[in-house]
Amino acid sequence: MIQWLVKDWGLKLISLILAIGLWYYAVGEEGIEVNRVIPLQIDIVSEKIGILKRSTDKVAVTLQAPRALLSDVTTKDVYAHHKIHGPTIKAGDYSFRLEPREIKLPTTQIRVLKIHPEIITVTLDELIVQKLEVKPSLVGEPTYGYRVIQDDLQLDPNAVLVQGPKEELEKLDGIKTEDIMLVGRVRSFRKAVRLKLPSNIKPLSESLVEVYIPIKEEFSERTFENIPIRILNTGKVEGKIEVDPLNISLILKGPKRRLEELVPESILAYVDLSSFSPGVYDVPVVLVLSKNFSLKDDSTIVVKVKIKQ
Repeated sequence: MIQWLVKDWGLKLISLILAIGLWYYAVGEEGIEVNRVIPLQIDIVSEKIGILKRSTDKVAVTLQAPRALLSDVTTKDVYAHHKIHGPTIKAGDYSFRLEPREIKLPTTQIRVLKIHPEIITVTLDELIVQKLEVKPSLVGEPTYGYRVIQDDLQLDPNAVLVQGPKEELEKLDGIKTEDIMLVGRVRSFRKAVRLKLPSNIKPLSESLVEVYIPIKEEFSERTFENIPIRILNTGKVEGKIEVDPLNISLILKGPKRRLEELVPESILAYVDLSSFSPGVYDVPVVLVLSKNFSLKDDSTIVVKVKIKQ
């Protein structure tokens, strides 16, 4: 037995290496099938006609490839590309069969077994150019107590020239920008955003828009009732003091959020009688307020004071 193994051992070793190599080759060449959904790209060789709509923008394909190319089949870019051309292209419905040669593959060792759907329908329309207003797409709200001042909102540019199918453009009254998040904002800001264009419409001018969003604190009004009147310097007055009314109601204006947090006990209202002698007087009430608040209409509250000997 040992003698048989030793005899012509070099030839036996070469045969073993060839057998192993042949096995690896056979396994590598074994065809496997992979299903993928791929994008469909359609180009029109015309400056006057464009795609209004299509039956699908993706197709499902079944591909066959050697096992060794499994990674290429599953991860690399694969797409379908059909070109519409010819002197008779005009507006209307157009159908075509998607051929295996129109599936763009990473290598020729991959075969196309099946395409679904095979028949694609597109609606063609005349291309026109139109000027459309740019509209900012604002998402969410600023922090409570703040708001966007719509009248002061600025866009540069505020309108763009676009080209697309006639029927599509005639339905549009403007082009929106990408979303601009407002959540949590308390200050005005600027942001450069792109236009959110349908796939069959292209800009003929700058598609980047600078948007200025002015945000200011929201102001409001609030009524406070039964605020007591304090009387100061009564020790310097000779006689009996009567104040009418003893409590007042008032309307304050100021930042909405801070106004809602304001408690009546923090409002100080008083009259100073240090220089008054007996008699009847209309005395203005002095209010001690935070600089954020003021009386509505900047009015003055007056109470009647009687001083009797």
